[in-house]
Amino acid sequence: MFESEYAKSEYIEKDNVVLHVWKKEAHFDDYRDPVKASLEMLREHKNSIFIVDARNGFEDVKEDVEWGFEWFLPELKKTGCKVWGFILPEVSDIEGEIDLWTREVEKNFRVIRAVSYDEIVALAKSESLTVRRIEDSDAKAVSDLIRKTISISNKKDYPEDMMDQLIKSETPEHVLQMAGWTHFYVVLEDDNIIGCGAIGPFWGKEDESSLFTIFVDPDKQGKGIGRLIMNTLESDEYFLRAKRIEIPASITGVPFYLKMGYHYKDGISEPDEEHLIRMEKNR
Repeated sequence: MFESEYAKSEYIEKDNVVLHVWKKEAHFDDYRDPVKASLEMLREHKNSIFIVDARNGFEDVKEDVEWGFEWFLPELKKTGCKVWGFILPEVSDIEGEIDLWTREVEKNFRVIRAVSYDEIVALAKSESLTVRRIEDSDAKAVSDLIRKTISISNKKDYPEDMMDQLIKSETPEHVLQMAGWTHFYVVLEDDNIIGCGAIGPFWGKEDESSLFTIFVDPDKQGKGIGRLIMNTLESDEYFLRAKRIEIPASITGVPFYLKMGYHYKDGISEPDEEHLIRMEKNR
C-alpha cells in the first residue's frame, strides 16, 4: 500500500483491483509518485483492474498530462491491465479533465465511469457482456427488444392504446433510420441483444447532443446494464464534445436518469405534448 498527503493506493485482492484514491489536487512529484506506486502494484498483479477515485481531485497541470500520456499509459499497457475505471460524483466540476483522459485512455483500455467502486467492479467483471455499434443485421432483434420493453415496462405509466401505437412504430426500418444519423450501440450477452442506446447531435448542433432509444430487456433490468449503456454513451465523441446533453425521457425512465446526474430541463417535471419529460445535463 502507498499513502501520502495527496493520494492512497492499494491492491484489493478479492476484486483484483488496484484502487488509486486522490485525496486532493496534486502536481509534479506529488502527483507522479502516487501514480508510480499504483503502477508498481499493477506490474505486480498482472491483468488487474485500475480504478481511480477522482471525487476529491484530479485536475492536472499540462506537464503532468503530457507525462501521463507519454510515459504512464504505455507503461500501464505493459501490465496487462485492460479496464480503467473513474469514480466520479454525479455532478462533477472536473468533467473537462476526465473527458481529456477518457479520450486518450480508451485508445487502449476499456473505460468505465461510475459513481461507486462496486458499480465499476460489477461492470468490469461482466465478461459475458459485449457492447458494440449496431449492425444492419441487428435491426430485427433490436426492434423486438424495444417492443418487448415497451409492452412490459412502459405500459404501466401510459395509456395502453398509446403504447400499442408506439410498439407498431418501432420497426426494424425505424431502428436502422435512427442508426443512420446517431451512434447506436447494442449490449449483447452470449450473442443475444439485451440492451441498446443511441447518441446524436441535438438538432445538428456541435456543442449539444441527445440520448435516444435507451432500452434494457425487462428480464435483465436491475443488473447494471442500463448504467453500462449510459457509460458507453457518455464516452462517445458526441457526448465528449457537448456542453449540454438532452434526453427525451419516458415517465418510466425518469428515476434512472435522475440517478445518472440528469435533471429536469427548465425545472419542468411534467410530460410535454409528446408525452415525454425533457431532461438534461450541463457540462
